[in-house]
Amino acid sequence: MLTNFFSKSKPINYILILGLFVSYFLIEAIQQFSSTENYVDFFLQYVKILGLFLFLFFFVNFIISKNNVTFDNSYAFLFFVLLIGLFPATIRHSKEMYVTILLLLAIRKVYSFQNTKALFQKLFDAGFWFGIAFLLAPFSVVYLLVLYVAVYIYQKITIQILLIPLIGFLVPVFLCFTYCFWYDKMTVFEELFVWKPSCDFEIYVTESYFYPLLFIGVGVLISLLIKTPLAFSISNTFKKTWAVLIMHFLVSVVFVLLLSERNGAEILFLFFPVAIILANGLEILKKRWLQEFILWLFFIGSFINVFAIN
Repeated sequence: MLTNFFSKSKPINYILILGLFVSYFLIEAIQQFSSTENYVDFFLQYVKILGLFLFLFFFVNFIISKNNVTFDNSYAFLFFVLLIGLFPATIRHSKEMYVTILLLLAIRKVYSFQNTKALFQKLFDAGFWFGIAFLLAPFSVVYLLVLYVAVYIYQKITIQILLIPLIGFLVPVFLCFTYCFWYDKMTVFEELFVWKPSCDFEIYVTESYFYPLLFIGVGVLISLLIKTPLAFSISNTFKKTWAVLIMHFLVSVVFVLLLSERNGAEILFLFFPVAIILANGLEILKKRWLQEFILWLFFIGSFINVFAIN
């Protein structure tokens, strides 16, 4: 039933998926409301987060549809929202949302490198958005690796192509430096280069994180094992896109592991590549009952976790 319904990209699918997210959002908001003291701030915070998520969904769908990273189905968007239900902490914090949106603004340019039209502008824009993300989350500089791997895969390497993303990246960094220098706030700027990764992964061994992460990790691994040989056996554009997606996933994992602060919401940085990998794994399974079983596992697991007291 679920497999047949979401196996095609139809407007009704996206409406229902958004409805699913709203249900997660309302459940989480109601649970957190009981422990708040300032109701006005609480309301404004959750309205802001809701707006950011709706904005994020637009970019997720845009990248998926524009770059043909899946077949013509709704699985990737569905998995993206189900992952939110599995990790409801992503609904509580807005900083991770800002960084995720900035990274996706850059990533959508990276995946479009396969088209040479306005390539220099895309290179600059990607570097520019990565530069802004760096100001909020300095460890996001590792995403430049995704950019240069995509350049290597999609395009012929030249000095211009190598330098333009760096120039784009340095523009917001230089503007930040100028502002801090002018207003005597150089310590703020200097802190961007003081990187202290945290080795505290205690939050991930709690029951509400360990089992969902294990489940998703197994799903991603199986999807990569069954999809990668098929993708690399055919010489087409998707072969290159799949290689970029794998690098995007690996860099996202590294980024999350490097962070100096963890509240659970940082898992959001993994959602985009994970959702696409899972969608690709699901769509090539030949047995419908297995597809149905996997989707129901995600649905049940997401509602169990979103109702859990965290």
